[in-house]
Amino acid sequence: MKSRFMGKLSIFTVLFVLFLAFIPTKGFANESMLPEAPVFFDGKPYDTKYAMRNGHFLVPAIFLKHAGVLVDWDPKWRSVVFQAKGNKFAVHTGKKFTDDYDGATRTWKRGVLSTEPFEFEGEVFVPLIDVAKKLDMDVRFDSKINRTFITTKIPEQSNLVRSVNSPKKLVALTFDDGPEDYYTPMILDILKEKGVPATFFVMGQKVNQFPEMMRRIVNEGHSFGNHTLSHPDLRKGWSSDVREEIQSTQQVLGKVIGKKSDIFRPPYGAITKADQIVLSQIGLRGIGWSVDTLDWSGMSAEGILEIVQRQITPGGVVLQHNFQDGRLLDGTVKALPQIIEELQAQGYTFVTIQTLLDIGEAVY
Repeated sequence: MKSRFMGKLSIFTVLFVLFLAFIPTKGFANESMLPEAPVFFDGKPYDTKYAMRNGHFLVPAIFLKHAGVLVDWDPKWRSVVFQAKGNKFAVHTGKKFTDDYDGATRTWKRGVLSTEPFEFEGEVFVPLIDVAKKLDMDVRFDSKINRTFITTKIPEQSNLVRSVNSPKKLVALTFDDGPEDYYTPMILDILKEKGVPATFFVMGQKVNQFPEMMRRIVNEGHSFGNHTLSHPDLRKGWSSDVREEIQSTQQVLGKVIGKKSDIFRPPYGAITKADQIVLSQIGLRGIGWSVDTLDWSGMSAEGILEIVQRQITPGGVVLQHNFQDGRLLDGTVKALPQIIEELQAQGYTFVTIQTLLDIGEAVY
């Protein structure tokens, strides 16, 4: 009886597996079920979700931004458009072909894909090897370690400036995510009292909401940088959306204070190779930081001061914030006068990011 039961169980198992095999991925899976693996672009590993279909390796289309490829979505045709190195083509969800753009004739020609792209959990998955090869990239699979290596042949753009090699003891204070009307005026009052300039990386939406505070920042001698319109994670956005986030903020700044920014800091300090290309096309220089005070986490004044003391070097860039989300930044306001006084006692001079860049060689 046991063997008969086991036999029925085996038949059921086989039928169940076959049943699952014919159900579309979207119908039964969820995002957490997708496996992950690193893909190497120009020797650097980037982790990605992936799916295997008909023996082909498919990844989210936006993942190709790490290779320096501009990636956009065309809702009319439900297709993803890739651009790099003068090549432009579209792949269509559920279709086993491409449309390749001929720049000389300004026409589209039909190409071939090894397997069709598909949509899953709001993302479009595309055959990685097909896309890479169409963009004239070299692809190598190492069967011993089960890893894919891709040489993009796309030059790296300038990365985010973290600090500068300064012959003098200079330091730049920076504040992200404002302006607003609670912490920003307190910070400005301290900077004014101490006679110290700073650089504010502002969001377009906040500038629209608090135009007078933005004008006060400029009128009191501080510099400013573009920090996008709405603070998205740029790595997860289509290239056209990244461009819009940056350019819209430039337009808001021009309207409110009559001038645009020449520097940019990405939200979370996160940016892909393709985003760097967009930034370069717009004409902005990317700025990071060398001292992260972690003030956004509600860090105490004592904790902030200890981080600055430990990490500061000549030419350093200090990251702080001026957003309002409860009372998370009380430590920022309390620590600021102490940071200024202690660093001045050590011989440091406070300057804007722009002044820092003019004086020293950038460190990325």
